[in-house]
Amino acid sequence: MDFYIVHVTVPAHTAEAIGETFWQAGAQGLETVAETDTSTTLRAYFPEAPAAENLLAALEHTLAAFDDHEGHLRDFAIERRPHEDWLAKWKADWKVQPVGQRWLIVPPWRRAEAEANLEWQGRLRLVIEPGMAFGTGTHATTQACLTLLEQLPTTPERLLDVGTGTGILAIAAAKLFPAVVCSACDTDPDAVAIAAANAQGNGIGERLQMHVGSVTAYPDGHFDLVLANLTAEVITALASDLARVLRPQGHLIAAGILSERQAGVAAALTTAGLDLRQTQTDGEWWAALAQRRPGDTPA
Repeated sequence: MDFYIVHVTVPAHTAEAIGETFWQAGAQGLETVAETDTSTTLRAYFPEAPAAENLLAALEHTLAAFDDHEGHLRDFAIERRPHEDWLAKWKADWKVQPVGQRWLIVPPWRRAEAEANLEWQGRLRLVIEPGMAFGTGTHATTQACLTLLEQLPTTPERLLDVGTGTGILAIAAAKLFPAVVCSACDTDPDAVAIAAANAQGNGIGERLQMHVGSVTAYPDGHFDLVLANLTAEVITALASDLARVLRPQGHLIAAGILSERQAGVAAALTTAGLDLRQTQTDGEWWAALAQRRPGDTPA
């Protein structure tokens, strides 16, 4: 039986969202075949021929959600290929990946490899199915969050992961802080289901309270730590709520922010009652650890 490959080049900061659109359209494999500072070329595998017009419209709709208008979808093409074990080839490209000092990102089919490598024995394993939702551990924004998380100066009692995607950050925090009470939310019901399944697969399912929705649903001053790997626009819009749900002197880890947008995000966080304590830049991406001021009422 033949299969079909869809190629497309998109602005780099939209690649994860475009990848999610491919999954929703029925792709059974996805890989990055080329990257530059500004663009990413993706290859999606389909068992049957996708409707080109509908798929292209869905991709363009996803791209339109990014309001910067700095790039466009390019090189869209669909190729028909004779049968081969493409799934095995795709899986072979996903490796076990150490991140920071504490983490090890493990595709499920590489568990045995991760357990056998003595160099990785001291690391906390995060077993995540690649491509299931936002946050597979390979993107610079997720890795920045993990790095800032392991450098957190306090041990939280309660945390919230906003826009949880695969649940990777909530899972990481639960493993790093065994006594923490974890909550996570996402506006996408499918992502919530995926995060819950990943939490079960990582042995912390009973500790993760999931909610379909956003940070606006949570009470004031409830969390010691909030994780927000979103976009500059969303973090700016939610800045007051991200600060509101934090206890005084609680911490926020914010990521998914293009470096050129950092000034605007930093200003929004400061106005909301947060002080920047640490920042991290990786290529075009910027992340920050912020702390709510004691006694301040978020703006």
